[in-house]
Amino acid sequence: MQPTLTRGGKPSQLRPGVQPAIAASADDATLAVQLELVSILDGPAFRGSSRSRAFLRFVVEESLAGRQDLLKERTIGVAAFGKPSSYDTGADSMVRVRANEVRKRLAAHYDSVAPKAGIRIELPLGTYAPRFTPIVAPESTPEVRPPQPPPMLWWQLAAPTLISIFLILVAIRGGVDSNDAFSRFWDKEMAGRTSIAVVVDSEPGTAAISPAMADAAMPIERLADSLQVPVHLIAAGTRQSPGAYTIRISTVERPAGHRALRLGNATLLYGEPREHEVWLWAHTVDALRTAARTLTSRSGFPLIE
Repeated sequence: MQPTLTRGGKPSQLRPGVQPAIAASADDATLAVQLELVSILDGPAFRGSSRSRAFLRFVVEESLAGRQDLLKERTIGVAAFGKPSSYDTGADSMVRVRANEVRKRLAAHYDSVAPKAGIRIELPLGTYAPRFTPIVAPESTPEVRPPQPPPMLWWQLAAPTLISIFLILVAIRGGVDSNDAFSRFWDKEMAGRTSIAVVVDSEPGTAAISPAMADAAMPIERLADSLQVPVHLIAAGTRQSPGAYTIRISTVERPAGHRALRLGNATLLYGEPREHEVWLWAHTVDALRTAARTLTSRSGFPLIE
C-alpha cells in the first residue's frame, strides 16, 4: 500500500457511516491515522482475525470522529460485535479479551512493519481509546552511488523458463492444497454445515468464559478464513445454530465413545456416536492452545481417517 491520497480522499476500507464526522475535522494528522489504519488492517498480524480487525477499525474511527469518550466495553460489544444492548459485561468477557488480543497484534505488527504514515496506532492498557503517536523519521544523508553498468541480458533470456516453472509450481501447490490431510478432514466434517461453533468451558457457577480459555480457542478463528465460514465462540450450555459444526474445547470432561487421537499433550476425540462434532481435551489450557493450532494449520496437520 502506498501511504498517499489526494487531498479530500478517503481510504476505502473505512466504515462509510463515520466518514461525515471524520471529514468535518479532517486535517493532515487525521488522514495519516486513516492511512496507518489501512496499512495495519492489510498487514499479516491482523489478516487472520476478522474480530480483531473489527475492534481496531471501530475504536480508531470513533476516536477520529470525536467520540473517544464513549468507547466503553458495552458500546464496543454492541456496535462492533452485535451484542444486545442489555448484555452482561461481567459474564461476557469478549471485549476485554479482544482488546488484549489487539494489543498483542499491534505489537507484532510494529515488530515487523514500520509506520507508513508517520503515525503509530497504540491501544494503552486500561482504556479502549487508541493513542496516535507521531513518528519522527531520523534525518539521513543521501547515499551517493557510483554509476552502474548496464544490466546483463541473461535474465531476459531465462525469463520465459522461470515463468513456466513458477506456473507449474503454482499448479502443483493447488493440487496439494486441495488433497492434503487438512482439506480432506475438513471437507468431510463440514459437509452440509454453514458455520462453526467453538464451545468453551465456562467458569464454575457462571456463563462466562475465562480469558485463558478464550485465548486457547483463539487459533480456531483461522478456520473462518481457511473454510470461508463464520466461527462463533460460545460458552458451554449455550444454545447454538443447528447448522453449525461443533468444536468443543475442555479441560473438565472427557466424553466416552469417540475415537481418540493424541495431539501432543491433548487428545482429539472425533467420529461416532455424534456427527458434526469434535472434542479437544487436555489437562491444561496451554496444551489445548497448542492442539488448537495444530488442528487449524495445514502444516503438520495430523492424518485423521
